[in-house]
Amino acid sequence: MYDTIHLWLPTEKGGSYSPNQASKSLSLLTEHQKHGGEVYFSGMLNGTYRVNFSEKGVSLKGSLAKFFLNDNFSTLTRSDCSRAFEKMADDLSLPIDHATVTRLDFAQNFIMQYQPEVYYPYLGHSRYYKRLSQPKSVYWANGTKTKLIYDKVAEAKTKKNSIPDIWQGQKVLRYELRYTKRLPKNLKQPEIKAYTLSKEKFYVALVDQWIAEYDSIQKLNEINLNYPKMKSPKVALDLLLAEKINEMGPQKSMDWVEGLRARAAFEKPEYYSRLKKEMMKRLKNLDLTTTSDLITELDKKVRSVKKYYR
Repeated sequence: MYDTIHLWLPTEKGGSYSPNQASKSLSLLTEHQKHGGEVYFSGMLNGTYRVNFSEKGVSLKGSLAKFFLNDNFSTLTRSDCSRAFEKMADDLSLPIDHATVTRLDFAQNFIMQYQPEVYYPYLGHSRYYKRLSQPKSVYWANGTKTKLIYDKVAEAKTKKNSIPDIWQGQKVLRYELRYTKRLPKNLKQPEIKAYTLSKEKFYVALVDQWIAEYDSIQKLNEINLNYPKMKSPKVALDLLLAEKINEMGPQKSMDWVEGLRARAAFEKPEYYSRLKKEMMKRLKNLDLTTTSDLITELDKKVRSVKKYYR
């Protein structure tokens, strides 16, 4: 489930490493000079990891899955992660286990019944996140974390990456959770080192949080208008509202409320979430909505990960 991992190894933690020795495993080695006159070197490890050396320490940025498996379609288990760091340490002659993790991407691919973009309209907003929609993906970002659901095959084609045989011709949806800032706070750890990622307790908690973040995304129901229930003017008005939501689509209806928020239409900020809840409450009270089969399928796929997370 691990993919991109960024690391920082300060000089005082690197022991007696030699930049010259470490750089022997790098390609495209280049010398740089910052505006203040500080000199640092950069290069590529195995064509996948950007490695920077300076007087302050060593930074490593890239996909650990691609480094270890030569592709980033597959992700790494905690034991795979441990072996990948061992290989990296051997290649660079550096104590990688003691490097601090500065970014962590946790993800899984799912083979779906339909193309991934069919599922996006049923994935609504998530509290404390801003939802961003693209033709082949949907993002939720809040400054320190990003969660995204996207078409992995389409991404590979766009980046001109090779697609492993096992994924050829498949409808591959990827759910990914990226921790980009304040990792210890977000993951409730005093510190996160490379060796932390292979600890069972940490890995299990990370899977649980990955699922909880998925659960916090609002799932939008199918709308089925129930005219036999129209017994009063109030119900008729509710059905009219349902007709409009049905015409717009569930996600566009929620986006309309967000448009009101952007224009500061209400005096109190809590009115926007209250409006959303009231809209969905009326529909549910009239038995006008049912859970989409697409969401049921995706829910099962995400939850199935728990069966194998050790």
